[in-house]
Amino acid sequence: MKLSVVAIDKDGVVRIRADGPITSADVLADARNPLENVIGANWSAMRILLDFSKVQYIDSSAIGWLINSHKELKANGGRIVVHSVQPAVLQVLKLLKIEKVVAIAEDESRGRELLTGDGR
Repeated sequence: MKLSVVAIDKDGVVRIRADGPITSADVLADARNPLENVIGANWSAMRILLDFSKVQYIDSSAIGWLINSHKELKANGGRIVVHSVQPAVLQVLKLLKIEKVVAIAEDESRGRELLTGDGR
């Protein structure tokens, strides 16, 4: 997986794109969170809009990473919304009911609404 910052918007929303499969090799248990590697040590206090349009596959480690990232963000005042999820990946996320923990939006616009509080 490659994470890259697309933009940091005026309202403080950090838009990040994930590219490629997300597997245990990307989210090692004893390593720093990949989000920290991309946006710095204060990542867990940020509002993150995570684009999954280029993610074709995720494994159980990726699911764990999403859940742990959500918990860390919630504890530190941040938030994450995943959007534009490919159908095969979305099927896995829905099967495991991940949307009950991590907000998932059909597209970036809806993701922004969920992230900023305008969508509830």
